[in-house]
Amino acid sequence: MKIARTAGRRGEGGIGFLVIVGVLVIGIIWWLYSSRQDADKKSRAFAAEVVTRVAVNYDEKYLHVKLSPEGQVNYLQSWRELLIARLRELGVPAQPIAVTGTVAFSSQFFDPHGTFRAELKYPTTSAFLDLEVSRGMTVWQVDKIDLKWTPPPTPTPTPTPVMAATPTPTPTPAPEQKQKRKRKG
Repeated sequence: MKIARTAGRRGEGGIGFLVIVGVLVIGIIWWLYSSRQDADKKSRAFAAEVVTRVAVNYDEKYLHVKLSPEGQVNYLQSWRELLIARLRELGVPAQPIAVTGTVAFSSQFFDPHGTFRAELKYPTTSAFLDLEVSRGMTVWQVDKIDLKWTPPPTPTPTPTPVMAATPTPTPTPAPEQKQKRKRKG
């Protein structure tokens, strides 16, 4: 009786195949987590850049370009002009500007969107610039933006003078006017 040539070779390729599949799975998991961390860092950097360009440089064109299509519908040109005008009235905030917030992902790794708040400190007041950012097809975009501030305290009014009756001056006699004589003649 003859023994088959492949009789002792069963399962020899199975271990190599499992190693290759394991390396691929580990590589994919590493790529997913590193791309998640990269998206988190980029969203925070984008939010800080938006705050600097809008609150410090008053760059309305930058805001217009970076608004998402929904943001451009929600925040019309007149609203954006009012936002920039209000920021100019407040002045230049103290540097560096603290930007805090969180980044969330729709399915653990994809579709990042963040909610951020920048605290703007001015000499007479403080304000908060709230942002919601997301990544569109290829670029980061601003979905929502809002400015909240407390107006500076009103100065205390100076005492108002009380109206008091002033004595009326006594009339002084008017100097008598000389009458002109009519000449006859």
